[in-house]
Amino acid sequence: MPILVEKEAQLHSLAQELSGNSVYCLDTEFDSRASGATLCLIQVSAQGAIYVIDTLALRSLAPLAETLGHPSCTWVVHSGHQDIPLLRQAMGLNEIPHLFDTQIAWGLSSPEPATSFAYLNYKLLGLRSSKQHQSDDWMRRPLTHSQLAYAAHDVEPLPQLHALLQQRVADLGREPLVTEACKEILCAADETWEPLALESFRNAWQLEPAGQHALSDLIDWYNSMSPGERDHAPESKILWSLANRLPQSVEALRQVRGLPRNLTPNHQQRILSIIRGAERADNRHLPLLVPPPYATFERLQLDAWLEYVRSAACAKAQVSKELVIGGHRLRRLREAVAQSGLDAFEPAALLDLLGHWQFEIVGEALAWAAARIEFPSALATRD
Repeated sequence: MPILVEKEAQLHSLAQELSGNSVYCLDTEFDSRASGATLCLIQVSAQGAIYVIDTLALRSLAPLAETLGHPSCTWVVHSGHQDIPLLRQAMGLNEIPHLFDTQIAWGLSSPEPATSFAYLNYKLLGLRSSKQHQSDDWMRRPLTHSQLAYAAHDVEPLPQLHALLQQRVADLGREPLVTEACKEILCAADETWEPLALESFRNAWQLEPAGQHALSDLIDWYNSMSPGERDHAPESKILWSLANRLPQSVEALRQVRGLPRNLTPNHQQRILSIIRGAERADNRHLPLLVPPPYATFERLQLDAWLEYVRSAACAKAQVSKELVIGGHRLRRLREAVAQSGLDAFEPAALLDLLGHWQFEIVGEALAWAAARIEFPSALATRD
């Protein structure tokens, strides 16, 4: 059984006991609702022992910040997309330690991008895992012995998985790149956000000139927001509805389907100001937009070529294609080819769209694949 930490004195003792450790294997249990996530437990494996910290029973986790949150240590997690923000917030960390995510490390040394913890345990350690308490209400107290054992199991294999995967990526020369990839993937999710444009709205062509003008200004407003501001703004897809209906008052604004009920007064007034400004402007010079095609044969060829190049490159590099050249990066590749034109595009230019760790892992293989797989323009001109 793990050691349950549920009193302030136990937490201070644990912080001293773990001080100086360089690696902590971590997991969390939390309650997720529409209002947000509540951290319920933190499981820690270190120094051959497992601790379950009852965060609901403790007033503050600040004593752990200097120990678990020291920038020089490493957190080992599995699929830490939700765990990392919760841990960071709970300990009040401005800077987080180095990260080693076993799911990401496996994806950087195999074709599989999003494996479950149970699958990885079986694949590497031959262990079968029970998910008996996966859907438990972790807000309820007291915790049962069975729940504590389940919570402990989520970190018990992590030291072995860490050691095996560390050696696996080291054999491929990728050990430093895993840390870089984990930080980008787990902590910089908003970097994958792409600015909106008129082309982002398939039905923009249906708008009258005033609506088109309003949509352009709403897009500029939306793109200028910080990530935190966008969290409290209307969803991007609602901008078209606003430009289509052109509401003139707060009451009319509230009638737009999908608009948040708790939209701030500042956002309400900003939207109305944009709409009124667009209606007062002289929109006679704006040409009506033409509906874009749903598909073209050239685009089908381009998509097939890019997917073939991506798959061939990642197979050669022994890495998951979804992890290294994910959906948003694949869209950027596609747009780069489309903008330059099939006849003028140089396949080697694909390398310029890779980030540092992506380039180090798959750059050479991508250049190899792009040079050897015939481009669609050549295929289209054949008899």
